[in-house]
Amino acid sequence: MEELMSWVDRLVVAVGRRPLGLSVDWSAIEARMGTALPADYKGLCEVFGSGYFCDYLGVYASTEGGGSSLVDVCEENRQIADEDEAGRHYYAPYGLFRPNGQSGLLQWGASVQGDEFAWLADSSTPPDSWPVLARDDAQHAQRFAMSMSEFVYRLLADKYFEGFGGFGATEEAPYFTPYS
Repeated sequence: MEELMSWVDRLVVAVGRRPLGLSVDWSAIEARMGTALPADYKGLCEVFGSGYFCDYLGVYASTEGGGSSLVDVCEENRQIADEDEAGRHYYAPYGLFRPNGQSGLLQWGASVQGDEFAWLADSSTPPDSWPVLARDDAQHAQRFAMSMSEFVYRLLADKYFEGFGGFGATEEAPYFTPYS
């Protein structure tokens, strides 16, 4: 049975929440982004909305209608990189993803400790194939050949995951806290 569950479904079970079933205007959001987005990200947003996993990881969610903190953060990151040499250096060696065919980082989340989570996005490949890149606040990066929702699940609920920054699953069950 577990093999048939999506990673988003596994997260729902792991955190003990009911899916919200939000209606997100993906056409408007993807038009603002200039690219299609991975299906699992869309599913996670529709199920959870905005909030934090384990008071640690916030996903830049797209919510009902056309609101999207993902778009907002992407635009802020591009502005910083365009205006400042240090901003450009910050995203090296990957650069920032741009919908004009430039591959690079497309940040989808952050931790309360300053860790950043992104896709290594490339407009020449399907969004569902984009790997995850996790960087700690000292800019040490790890690449994970998995979807965003699989990464979140493994980071928070898989005690055998040799994942990012030693966070790993704890004895405490993972949980999700929605934004008020």
